[in-house]
Amino acid sequence: MQFLGRLLDTVSSVSTLFTNPYRVKDVPLTDYEGRANVLLKQEGRMVLYKNPQCQSWDCVLRSPETPNVLLRLFQVGSEKDAMNWFPQYALKLRPFYETLPLKADAVQTIVECIRNHPDWSSAHIAVETGMRECLKHNYVQR
Repeated sequence: MQFLGRLLDTVSSVSTLFTNPYRVKDVPLTDYEGRANVLLKQEGRMVLYKNPQCQSWDCVLRSPETPNVLLRLFQVGSEKDAMNWFPQYALKLRPFYETLPLKADAVQTIVECIRNHPDWSSAHIAVETGMRECLKHNYVQR
């Protein structure tokens, strides 16, 4: 029975890669704890894992408000893509997750803005997304 459960998880993860690897999604913490995932990088609450079972690189955001649920920001099939986007997400999302309690739909809006305008600062993104509370964050004010 466990084998079928793991097989279903793998098929689900692989199908996600082919649909939209940048879709923000709530995932249980158990998907990343105690499995074969390899922690590659961590910046603040953001973590980059390599999932050898699915051959994917997964970026997740931990939230103190929901310790058993993570927000998966992307699940890509290329190490190059993961290493390109992780530092940008880590840098630009910090004022948002340290200022606001974030849900998947709000993070999706921010992530799309980062991907569409990689040269924009967190301040630009805060204004564009209407999340102006983030403009008070020390990082943005610097």
